[in-house]
Amino acid sequence: MSRPRGAIEWPILLTIVFLLSAGTYQRNAVWKSDLDLWQDCLKKSPGKERTHHNLGFAYYELGQWDDAKKAFEEALRLNPRYALSRYNLGLVYYKTGFTEEAIDCYRKAIELDPAFPESFYNLGLAYYQKGAYEEAVHAYRTFLERKPDYEGGHSSLGLAYKALQQWDDSIQSFKEELKYHPDSFYASLYLGDTYRDLRNYPEALAHYRKALASPAVSHPEELHKVISSMENSQAIKEERNQ
Repeated sequence: MSRPRGAIEWPILLTIVFLLSAGTYQRNAVWKSDLDLWQDCLKKSPGKERTHHNLGFAYYELGQWDDAKKAFEEALRLNPRYALSRYNLGLVYYKTGFTEEAIDCYRKAIELDPAFPESFYNLGLAYYQKGAYEEAVHAYRTFLERKPDYEGGHSSLGLAYKALQQWDDSIQSFKEELKYHPDSFYASLYLGDTYRDLRNYPEALAHYRKALASPAVSHPEELHKVISSMENSQAIKEERNQ
């Protein structure tokens, strides 16, 4: 998942192909094997929704969105109440930029199986992408009632609150993320962003420094620049006040 809007945009790290190529090759080999398996199963059992669903998931893992969409739609034609296929169809729509269609699929999946919490989280992501922040808050909160320790869940809720300028709730959500995941880079970064928006520069600096010390820090030179700029501004302000 890409970093949601509402915070400092950091440059995208380039994939180190050489280091990751072996693992990527192995994963693709597994997914290709799954695809062959379910294509073979389809020849033997073309009328089973589960076969079409699993074939769709194999296509999804390979990034073959059109084929995945067709397979999930066929599973739903065979069984319109297949909640997991409806949910996965929503994932395909979201991946391909059809946010409204994704929202519709997630909502239908929830109607069919309200006990599946991931539908609420991805519904929140889609609402956030749409700019429907209050609806995103509701979806995230419902999800977190069931999975409070889900990594990134409280940060996503915090970003939705931040977009609504509900600053206290936003800050509390990011802090809740850090309670469950103390080394969360993004929770610290988002806290820095929020305090900076509120012009609370000492708190912003404290959280930016914590983000910089995180094992998961990405592009530290950009964060160094932000911290240095704020430190210089603070030093100038203090000199003027003397």
